Amino acid sequence: MKTPLQAFINWFDNVPVSLRKYLAHIFRICTTDDTSHMAALPEQSLEGFRNWAVKTDFPLRIAARMFYIRSVFDMVILHYKEILAGDEFCHLASEKDNIVQISSKQWEEIFKSWIDLRRKEMADTYIHSWASGMIKLQMEAK
Repeated sequence: MKTPLQAFINWFDNVPVSLRKYLAHIFRICTTDDTSHMAALPEQSLEGFRNWAVKTDFPLRIAARMFYIRSVFDMVILHYKEILAGDEFCHLASEKDNIVQISSKQWEEIFKSWIDLRRKEMADTYIHSWASGMIKLQMEAK
C-alpha cells in the first residue's frame, strides 16, 4: 500500500519544475505568517516546501499535513483557469531564469493528474485508513 505522502511526492516530483516552483511558492505565500518568506525566490520556496512535506513524523501529523497540502493545492489547481486569466503569480519567473511560462495545456494535464490523485491516495478515506492502520501498528508494537 502506497502511503499518501509517497503518492503525493511521486506526483509532485513528476510535475514540470516551473509548476512545482509555482505551487510551492503559492503554498508558502498562502500559509506563512512570516512576511519575509513572501519575498523568497520560488527556488527557495520549492526547496523549503519539499523538505517540509517529506519530513518524518507521527501518522496523525503526516495525515494532517496531507490534508493541509491538499487544501491549498486544491485552491490553486482547481482554479487554474482563473489564475491563467490574470493572477500576478503567473509571472513569478523572470526571463533571465530561463523558465518557460506554464501553458494552459500543462495546467490541464496537472489538473487531470491531481484529480486522479485526489480520487485515490489523497482521498479522505484513503488518508484516514492509512493513518488508522499506522496508529494500530504502533499500538500493537507497544
